[in-house]
Amino acid sequence: MITAEQVAHFRTFGFLVFRQLFTPDEVDLMRREALEIMAEERGDAVPGEKWEAVQPFLERKPFLASLVDDDRVHQIPETLLGPDFFLEGTEGNLHMGSTPWHGAGGTGPSPIPHIKVTFYLDPVSRDSGCLRVIPGSHVSERPDVYASLRDRTYDDDFMPFGVAPSEVPHYALESEPGDLVVFTEDLLHASFGGKAGRHQHACSFMAGPKTEADVEWLRGVYKRYRFALHPSRSFVNSERPRIRRMVSKLVELGFEEGNC
Repeated sequence: MITAEQVAHFRTFGFLVFRQLFTPDEVDLMRREALEIMAEERGDAVPGEKWEAVQPFLERKPFLASLVDDDRVHQIPETLLGPDFFLEGTEGNLHMGSTPWHGAGGTGPSPIPHIKVTFYLDPVSRDSGCLRVIPGSHVSERPDVYASLRDRTYDDDFMPFGVAPSEVPHYALESEPGDLVVFTEDLLHASFGGKAGRHQHACSFMAGPKTEADVEWLRGVYKRYRFALHPSRSFVNSERPRIRRMVSKLVELGFEEGNC
């Protein structure tokens, strides 16, 4: 059960961490299925030489696919976004190196509330690739004092506020396998110092659109992306009612199905 205090924390700071929701055996199963997916997608390429990313992801294996309907996960978007939330998409990553600061770049914050529920299957600390966030930076302000960090900058000479990107004041969301890290992509976030091949997998959810303007915004996002907002065929035809419901809005809007 998510408490009122946790909801207030998310609204104010833009993130939550749920400790040890999954057992070691469940984490091992997640890792095994994730590695199988990556190996299938990689083919003859050598692992660990580059960032590996797969979308859609969770839909490809039985246990991973069940996570979006698991009560421990399902309660999070249901509480934070409302009962009419829908699944935006799933992704799997084997990261390497650092990820620069980014969040709510380009056209600015989304007009529709959204969250990313993230599974880290390796222990990650401040200096070994955990998610770093700037609390409250998801709230739109004018002027935007964080404008220089919004879009990913890979320039080695980039010194925001006169310091290295890794030294920008932040909160480190250190976690252990079995934890869930939840945040909004509008929040400024980054990671530094992580080893190659670390697991970071996620499912993203959005609140149901309330106005015609919301729907038009969604249509614009759908046109820009190859995978986001494209419901997986297996979820559209799922035997599990909650999974079918969480992609039904995308079907109603006529968004093309994915192949998984």
